[in-house]
This record gives sequence, structure tokens and C-alpha cells, in this order.
Amino acid sequence: MNISSRCEYACRALVELASVADGKSPLPAVNIAERRGIPEKFLVHILLSLKKAGIVRSVRGAQGGYRLAKKPDEITVGDIIRAIDGPVLDPLPAESPGGEDLAPAWRELAQGIDAVLDRVSVQDLKDGASKTNMYYI
Repeated sequence: MNISSRCEYACRALVELASVADGKSPLPAVNIAERRGIPEKFLVHILLSLKKAGIVRSVRGAQGGYRLAKKPDEITVGDIIRAIDGPVLDPLPAESPGGEDLAPAWRELAQGIDAVLDRVSVQDLKDGASKTNMYYI
């Protein structure tokens, strides 16, 4: 399984939004793009997918932008991947003739991947990022 660049960018954007989640004003897409090294036109499409999935909210106007629709610890990497790329291992590789006996193993594997992805939250990503930026003397 590969993580698409769209999913990578979505995770970056959500970590950025989580870092200002306590702030009152929304964050414009251009600011997210600049801070996280994401092409702005690509980011706008990603944010629309995240909005449709109920992960972010948009605010219109001159002071508009994006906010998380939920707390960072309530949004999982699994939510992000499913919002951007759809379900994991769907369709299953063995859904063609001749591979029926492999289907139970693929199904179990897909469930295991989903379980891991649903254990890691945006808050975990944010906390992990802040730990890697710490300096110890």
C-alpha cells in the first residue's frame, strides 16, 4: 500500500490547522500551502474533499479560510485516507476469478490496516511533529 501525495498533503494541512485549532480565525489555504510546502491549487481540491467528508469547515469572506470541523484527536489518519483516496484495499485484489480462496486473507489484512490507521489521530501527528522539533541540551 502506498500513501498518495494527496493523502500526504492532506495530513500536512490538517496538522497545520490543528496547530491553530484554538485560534478564533480560520486559516486561508494560501497560508497552509506556504507553511507546509503544498501547491496551492492542489491543496484547494484536497480541502474540498476534506470538507465533503466533514473533516474541515470553510469560512467565506476576506477573513475566511479553513478550520477543523472536529477536535484534532477525533480525526484519524484513516478518516483522511478514506476521504481522499477511498476505502483501503477496495476492491480486494482477489475479487477476480481464480483468487477467491485468497479473499479471506485480503479482507483480514484490510481490516488490520484500517485498525492501525484509525488509531493514529491528527493530534498524534501534531504531537509527533512537535517532539521531533525539540532540542535538548
